[in-house]
Amino acid sequence: MPSIVTVNVSLTQAPTPSTLQGTGALLSQGATNTSPGTKTLLTQMSDLTPILTGTKAITSIAQTGGVATATTTQAHGFTVGDTLWLTISGASPTAYNGNFLCTVTTTTAFTYAVPSGTTTPATGTIVYTPEDVAELVAMATTFFAQGSNTGVYVLELGAGNASDGVTFLNTWIQQNPGVFYSYLVPRTWDANSSFLAFLAQFENTTALTYFYVTTTLATYSAYTPLMKCVLWAIEAPAYGVWGANALTAISYASGQVTATTTTAHGVAVGQWFQISGVTPSGYNGWAQAQVGTTGSTLVYNLAADPGSETVLGTLLASRYASTGIPATEFSWAAGMYVRLNYAPSSTNKVPPFDFSFVFGVTPFPTQGNSSLLTAIAAANGTVIGTGAEGGISNTMISGGTTADGNPANFWYAIDWLNINVNLNISNAVINGSNNPAAPLYLNQDGINTLQGVGASTIQSGITFGMIFGTLVQTELDGPSFSRALQAGTYNGYAVINAVPFPAYYKASPSDYKTRTYAGFAVSFAPQNGFEHITFNLQATQFVA
Repeated sequence: MPSIVTVNVSLTQAPTPSTLQGTGALLSQGATNTSPGTKTLLTQMSDLTPILTGTKAITSIAQTGGVATATTTQAHGFTVGDTLWLTISGASPTAYNGNFLCTVTTTTAFTYAVPSGTTTPATGTIVYTPEDVAELVAMATTFFAQGSNTGVYVLELGAGNASDGVTFLNTWIQQNPGVFYSYLVPRTWDANSSFLAFLAQFENTTALTYFYVTTTLATYSAYTPLMKCVLWAIEAPAYGVWGANALTAISYASGQVTATTTTAHGVAVGQWFQISGVTPSGYNGWAQAQVGTTGSTLVYNLAADPGSETVLGTLLASRYASTGIPATEFSWAAGMYVRLNYAPSSTNKVPPFDFSFVFGVTPFPTQGNSSLLTAIAAANGTVIGTGAEGGISNTMISGGTTADGNPANFWYAIDWLNINVNLNISNAVINGSNNPAAPLYLNQDGINTLQGVGASTIQSGITFGMIFGTLVQTELDGPSFSRALQAGTYNGYAVINAVPFPAYYKASPSDYKTRTYAGFAVSFAPQNGFEHITFNLQATQFVA
């Protein structure tokens, strides 16, 4: 018997929420036993242990003229000719041990600098690992010190120097676009010329990729206001107390400066100090003492040769001491966690990034550093501060901008709207092509429908604490909308305009044939937090 009723069913699919802004990667160069290009999810600190690279054996180390040659028991796998940081341990004398910038000379050997005259050959059970192992552990330790609500990936790039890592990451991102929103880069990438050039492709307003960079007092000027993709921070530096000390000699060779002070200076390896008054001026500024610093000798790294000295300067006095950060800390991992942990909703609004509490990190020393901290802030940098001004002892983010000077929330809000308007309008178009009861056509009703979807997305951004103002929907032609914006008609509003169907296709008749509509326009301001407040007080006495 034939059916009396035939029921047609169509299904409207809700969009799967984008998780891009909650995804981040700790970059590893040989610190894991996974293959280059592998991404491993960490949901807790213990997830890192099984993938860490173990130590490898060194057969012998001998030095001549301050250059130590280490011969590995098995082929090390590094590229011959590369320079990279390795950690040596187990050797006697202890001058052979530590983190060193090594030059790979053969498939089973590398060299590094030690104090000339160190007893040779070395003895003991000697091993080496990429310095990145300890750094990766510190990254993960600091990240998970913030909490366990958010996971993070480790992306293995393969062993090598900074330029090798940048080259691999560039290719990987091109082949895997849109996988990660944030990358925490190794310290050795700081101011690397390949890295700085690589950043240029992420400076456009629609790029959805950010790099958390740990820079130094000597190199932070490498990051320019064009780099909206960079959030840079300086970790608490180590320095001691010493007096001003005139230089008697200074020279440059092979990437290092050697300076001699009049008397013993008191600067230890790893501490930061300042040189002033030297000509050429390239010798001046902040520097970190390297191996070979002792007595009246200062050794520090410098990328370019300033030229021969014509005027000697001075080691500036340091009146306060700072122990710096412990080996288990990677301060800026805390900042990346804060931004990845945002989960925008009506009950979980996005707070300002600046002044966010962070844990397990060392505050930048403030005594004697007022002008320095002002300079860092003026350069759009970040340090770990404290809430002392507000009577709060917690450590917190102080600065919290991208390198272009905008609050980190500024680009987060723009990216959120970019991602979700795309997602929601695409969803509406696809569903509208599968709904016989109410198909979505390219007509005024269809434009109104999509404008409503865009407006709803903007309203969510307002509710979630990312977009400032009140939502307004307008239906003006392009020139009229532009004039209204220029006149300030919509100041304080988040406005979405849709050019009416007749006006749009009168101006662009060929677009109908290609099923194109480009008449939507949104004007909005990301929601800011407070950073600078002026409070005026006037005290008076009663006048008789």
